[in-house]
Amino acid sequence: MMGQKRHDKMMEFTFNVNGHPVLPSYYLSAGAILIILVLSKYFVASCRPRNFPPGPRTLPFIGNISQVPRVKAFLKFHEFGKQYGSILGLKLGSQNVVVLNSYKHVRALFDQKGSIYSSRTRTYVANELVCPNEIHLLLLEYGNEWRKQRKIVQSLLNVNSVDRLLPIQNAEATQTMLELLQSPQDYYDHIRRYTTAVILASVYGQRGERFDAPNVKALYHAQDQFSAILEQGATPPVETFPFLKLLPEFMAPWKKWARTVREEQKGLYLSLLNETRERMESGRGPACYMQEMLRDQVKNNMDDEHIAYLAGNLMEAGSDTTASTLFSFILAMIKYPEEFRKAQREVDQVCGASRSPTSDDVDRLPFIKACMDETLRWRPVAAGGVPHMLTQDDTYQGYFLPRGTIVFANAWAIHHDEAEYDKPEEFIPGRFLNNKYGTRYAVDESKDANRRESYGFGAGRRVCPGQRLAKNSLMLNMAKIAWGFDLFSSGGSGSVNVDVASAYTDGFLIAPEKFPVVFKARSDQHRDVIIREYEAVKPFFDKYMD
Repeated sequence: MMGQKRHDKMMEFTFNVNGHPVLPSYYLSAGAILIILVLSKYFVASCRPRNFPPGPRTLPFIGNISQVPRVKAFLKFHEFGKQYGSILGLKLGSQNVVVLNSYKHVRALFDQKGSIYSSRTRTYVANELVCPNEIHLLLLEYGNEWRKQRKIVQSLLNVNSVDRLLPIQNAEATQTMLELLQSPQDYYDHIRRYTTAVILASVYGQRGERFDAPNVKALYHAQDQFSAILEQGATPPVETFPFLKLLPEFMAPWKKWARTVREEQKGLYLSLLNETRERMESGRGPACYMQEMLRDQVKNNMDDEHIAYLAGNLMEAGSDTTASTLFSFILAMIKYPEEFRKAQREVDQVCGASRSPTSDDVDRLPFIKACMDETLRWRPVAAGGVPHMLTQDDTYQGYFLPRGTIVFANAWAIHHDEAEYDKPEEFIPGRFLNNKYGTRYAVDESKDANRRESYGFGAGRRVCPGQRLAKNSLMLNMAKIAWGFDLFSSGGSGSVNVDVASAYTDGFLIAPEKFPVVFKARSDQHRDVIIREYEAVKPFFDKYMD
């Protein structure tokens, strides 16, 4: 009897159509309502908030995702800005995004409201797959862990500490000159070796004697992969469509990519930490930043993985970015040879032909500095900016910016603003000679306070703390190259491609693709000086050799 009742109860949930059991209509209706509610939620979430900054029309559910390119989105944002204004609002699925195409907005929000515009959005790929456990300073949300790690980095990169690295930079730049003399066709590797060698010596107390040295190549490969996977659009919009997290790895190749980046980066950084610790314990090797971090490990309450990644952050910030800017400088010099001749005349007046410039000369090289400033403006490395996240609702110029909005300072658009710069697409160092901002008008700093000379280093509380280190390397190498070599393209300056869309790499950080350039010693005397100066500096490297 009880079995019959259970059977009757079960039969209440189904009825037969041609002998096949199906759900009754009220269950189908409930399911349809649920689907409609879910879809409605996503539809509403993909629409613009009220009084949001203007931007292109959104599409249901995906917002503006289809209108944002996978690579070099900063170019599209610049184009949108010309149509919709210098503050741009976008919807990437349900995610609110604001792009700042003017320095005025960056100053007003990042610099003057830094307490609410300094966080990072947590993403599944970056914060859970590639860099879990709050290990990467670049990706940390604004909070206690970020403050702790940022404080450590700032204490390491104070002015006195950075300037104590000038002998390393001088020595490595001297070797680079010899390499460019002996095998100019490998200039791309020589420049990258220089920037990584400076970081290896200053952070880990190691030498990067050759580009094909294991640690040099490993550092660059890890950085290239890390930059590529972080670029907007490189991986699916998991935050918009969370069900993507559930996909197995064989159906989500981006998960395998993320796991590979994680394993490579972690293994490399921990290996470098352990090598430094071993040298410390045996009393070998010169002083370096990693030694300072290891000595303060208990005081700072940092485990090995966090210290390893913090040191790795210094490498990431200091190697690829500096190399990219030097490549852009060389590219500009063969595209604009008259500017290069001006640079050569200046270093000749200061140094003559009997010696190359050193860090002691840079204050007497205003045109070289103008070349550096113009390169940073013309081709900013982090062209699209690093995204900040708003931590509470805000209003700005009548617009409503909801909590959780991702905000980009578009360095490309800021430094190619025709209202600010005369012929911004052209490389014109002279714009910086009598105006540190390089603008088409004189800046009244009493009315335009706290304006930054360059937005390529970021802004607000997360501005790059290693600017001085980077600029020291840029000035020194630009001056030495101008002193020692004539540069030209085999096809003439008219054949040089400087288009950022086609001549530059993709990724979070951009750099020129390898381009044809001829390095020719300016005279036999210059050649002899390059060789002699390298021989004189060789003993300096001995302390960095195991």
